[in-house]
Amino acid sequence: MAEFVHSRTEDMIPELEQMECANMFDKTEIRGIVKKRKDFEYKIQRRAKCKEDYLRYIQFEMDLLKGVKTRRENMGLGNKKDIEFAIANRVNRLFSKAIKRFPSDVRIWISYIKFCKQMRFFSVVGRTLAQMMQVHSDKPNLWSFAAKWEFEENHSVENARQFLLRGLRFHPESKVLYSEAFRLELQYAARKRKQHNKKVEGGDENATGEDNNTGMDIDAQGTSGQSDTQQQTGNDIQDKVLDCRLAEVIYESAMKKINDANFLISLLSIAKQYNFTHRLQTKMVNYLLTTYSNDEMTWDTMARRELEGLSYADLDASGENGVGAASLGSGEEKAITLKERIRMCVGVYVAVAKQLPTEKMWSLYLEFLLELNQDQSSLPVFKQKLLRVAFETAHAAGCMQEKYYLLWVEMLKSQGKLKKLQGVLRTATARIPSSVELWQVRLCFYLSKDNEKKALDVFKDATTKLGNSEKAALHLWKMMLHYYQTKDIHKVEQLFKDGIVQGPEISMPLKPMYIEWLALAKGIAAARKVYDQLSIQPPLCLGLHTKMASLESIQPDVMLKYVRKCHEMACDQFGKTNTEVWMEYVKFEQKKGDAQKVTDIYMRAVKNLDPEFTDTFISEFSLVKTGMTMLQEQP
Repeated sequence: MAEFVHSRTEDMIPELEQMECANMFDKTEIRGIVKKRKDFEYKIQRRAKCKEDYLRYIQFEMDLLKGVKTRRENMGLGNKKDIEFAIANRVNRLFSKAIKRFPSDVRIWISYIKFCKQMRFFSVVGRTLAQMMQVHSDKPNLWSFAAKWEFEENHSVENARQFLLRGLRFHPESKVLYSEAFRLELQYAARKRKQHNKKVEGGDENATGEDNNTGMDIDAQGTSGQSDTQQQTGNDIQDKVLDCRLAEVIYESAMKKINDANFLISLLSIAKQYNFTHRLQTKMVNYLLTTYSNDEMTWDTMARRELEGLSYADLDASGENGVGAASLGSGEEKAITLKERIRMCVGVYVAVAKQLPTEKMWSLYLEFLLELNQDQSSLPVFKQKLLRVAFETAHAAGCMQEKYYLLWVEMLKSQGKLKKLQGVLRTATARIPSSVELWQVRLCFYLSKDNEKKALDVFKDATTKLGNSEKAALHLWKMMLHYYQTKDIHKVEQLFKDGIVQGPEISMPLKPMYIEWLALAKGIAAARKVYDQLSIQPPLCLGLHTKMASLESIQPDVMLKYVRKCHEMACDQFGKTNTEVWMEYVKFEQKKGDAQKVTDIYMRAVKNLDPEFTDTFISEFSLVKTGMTMLQEQP
């Protein structure tokens, strides 16, 4: 091991000498670099290899590389890049070793590729991608990542296609790979169309594009010995690229493998980004309407296309895919055109909702109108009217979800339509009786109007429908308690008494609240009397003991016996599995009670705690005891 480290250290000497000669680092810094590198070299030479050692070594060298570059620029040493190359090569070597040693860690592969891209080691990236995919062929996202790099960074559409095709052999039903292949062909078509337009405008039929390694691309310069047949074949392929035929082939292949309307819609959204895909979009829309006519997402897509000026009623129209008349004119013309497109869009939703009256369909319709109303810069009144009508229609059809009822309630509140609001809330809670939020809004409505009778009816109805086991219903109890606290002290106490006999989800939180309210409203004596009853009433509540101990501790004349009583009850009832009750008792005696009792409490705790909790208690007790001793010793 030492021989290897010594050899590596000797290899660093020229690099370190250059650092010193260029005054980038002083001798102390260089000695620090040497020491760090030796430490790392010894670690990575150990018999038991550790991935973190490689990663730390790599991070150290990358930080050093960054520091060297910064110092070189600050010192104006523009031609002194040998040091950076030496460090970069060392990082490259370390990454190679780490990958060979830990090939299953994807993060190392990705970090290596990003490093090579940063250092412009493009040939290394290509080899690394190929090696990575041999190891991680089971990951579709990595096939997509490799293809994207080849196309966007290496400008090789052929290599990108090969990665995607190989990936699809391993994952014939991968949505990720089909989407990436479809997007790639459209991006490539857009690039070639741009090059073609430049040729036409410049009159240069022999101009070449930037991408010469494209597989299906044709080398425009060619050779003088090419036959007419070869040229014709090249032109045919070129036409297929420009006319999106290759993207169409991928789309058709995907549809044979994947039966999913949402996936088809995602491909359609990709095609929509390119203004030369009208024919392809027409084909995709026809297939979507034919195959998935009963899917709500199909009609949501069709309606939204109407808003964009892409009418599905005119699929056979010729010409490029654009926004139609909506993009022409200005001022009033533009507003009218937008209004018409919104009407056509809403018309689709309304018509489909009649034929497909599902909750999902109405939700998609309402969601669209809510998005539309976020932009109030144009046609605000018209948009709000559409939303209001849609709420009423969905409500009448009985297909509205809780979310939209709550939004509609807020709208009615802001408009001051209280009578309408009352009826909507009544129907909503009847249709969705499990919605705690709707019950809360309805109860709050009557409480805000100080209508105690109606509020009490709603509260009783809600607690009956939700059941005592509903923890979320606790908020309803709290709302009623807060209301009565400002109205009638006797009704507050009666409501507390009713609550503490409910299920644990209601009674457990209310018991401490009841004791605290009694202490504030009637005095500590009344709270003690009720505490004696509740402390033994099931279900047993630790929060009750904690709250009562806290209330006793803040009295003007603290009576230790009452505080101890609370701690004793807590330890008796919960002391087998809860170390905290014993620790709270210990802390009380140390700070406010009798420190001599601590030992007795400690012995009882060790005896009563279940074995698995004993060690934890002993550790906690030791920390507290040590801390208190140190405090006592301070002057």
